[in-house]
Amino acid sequence: MGWWILAPTMKTKGIIYMHESIGFLKKSRERMRDDVRIMKEELRANTVRLEGFEPIVFDIARMAKDVGLDVWVQPKFREVIPISAYLEKVGRLAQRAEEMEHDAFIAGGELSLELNFETQETEDYIERTGDFEQHVFRPLRENPERFQEFLAQLVETIRENFSGRVTYSSGSWEFDLVPWELFDMVMNNQFYWERTLEDFPRLLEEIKKFGKPALQGECGFLTIDKAMEAGPLFWYLDKHDVRYDEEAQARCFEENLEHVKMADMDGVFINEMSGRRDTEYGILRLDGTKKMAFRIVSKFFREWG
Repeated sequence: MGWWILAPTMKTKGIIYMHESIGFLKKSRERMRDDVRIMKEELRANTVRLEGFEPIVFDIARMAKDVGLDVWVQPKFREVIPISAYLEKVGRLAQRAEEMEHDAFIAGGELSLELNFETQETEDYIERTGDFEQHVFRPLRENPERFQEFLAQLVETIRENFSGRVTYSSGSWEFDLVPWELFDMVMNNQFYWERTLEDFPRLLEEIKKFGKPALQGECGFLTIDKAMEAGPLFWYLDKHDVRYDEEAQARCFEENLEHVKMADMDGVFINEMSGRRDTEYGILRLDGTKKMAFRIVSKFFREWG
């Protein structure tokens, strides 16, 4: 436990910059350097969440530190890998994060989805999401102890190599099973969409009930007319008739962030800076120009906290 526990709480105004499992970020170093400058100076973010494992993650971390952003690093892989392989890789990543003085380590995100607890085989991420009930939810609920024991082992591995703050980016379906007493902060990827509209204030309050800094781990919307209906379903674009709509995306962000403000959350991560297509979750277009949502988030970050 370090000095930060005694420091005044500062709102975490975060932006997610990588999505390894849905498509590796491919940008020139000049573009990446410009992106982190935009995060700090124009978006008014104070924290970047880097997801991945490739060496480029640490290059971006240096760029982010150079402009004054806090860096939270999270392991993420293209495929669903066995838990044994994950532990070994996370130990190395945590050691590197310690060497580079990263500000926080996210033990993982939605690991009941992103790891193979059943076998020692590597699986396809997209195929696994295709039958969520069979491959993720049912095995988790039938054997929650396995998931909880793994998280305890994971935290132990991280703390052996990293002395800073440690958290976990929970899926909403696994939130109640996470042993939050092991973590310094509570973070839930609780999406605001048609299935949570009526209950969202209560869901945010649930994240706060542990008496620790509480964050909405993913605040994001596809740039389509049916943004509220699609919510976190990234594959919605390819299975429905949709229309590019920046106003719909911006309106969803405005509503979500108002809830964050009203709940007095300690932080929020915007999902995400840029995607592979303009219709995806990014708040920048593919050419680097700003969507309407960018201005909504920037205004919120400027005025919040």
